[in-house]
Amino acid sequence: MQLRDLIFDLSLFSIGLALTILGSSIYNGRWIIMLIGIIMIIIPIKRHNLGNFSKVQGINEIDIKVEIDKDSCMGVGSCVSIAPQVFKIDESNLKSSFIPYAPLKLLDEHGASNQTIFEAAQSCPYKAIIVKNKEDNERIYP
Repeated sequence: MQLRDLIFDLSLFSIGLALTILGSSIYNGRWIIMLIGIIMIIIPIKRHNLGNFSKVQGINEIDIKVEIDKDSCMGVGSCVSIAPQVFKIDESNLKSSFIPYAPLKLLDEHGASNQTIFEAAQSCPYKAIIVKNKEDNERIYP
């Protein structure tokens, strides 16, 4: 059964990729072919949850410690949108030429699941959020 599903998903993905390439020239209605191809590519990815590479096995069982590298933080705020119970940016003091760091604050390092905090750390383009194992102080991310 699993082999049949795998063959089906690979076939669907391959046909979708071919249709996407075929329909990539956007004239005479070919964009519809490209759209169908993209949908056919997305189906197997969603079926097997391949679009989420950030999951770490057992991270919710670890006691984590969260640190902020204030010199690296530029105030993008992606961490705040993912884990607003954990992170906050004081928008009145956003980083400028007068402030040497963005005022990202750690509200509660246990305000969300460890997985959510880990995803918030991964969302930071400047890698300003450091996640460590509290037990041995080993860095988990970045």
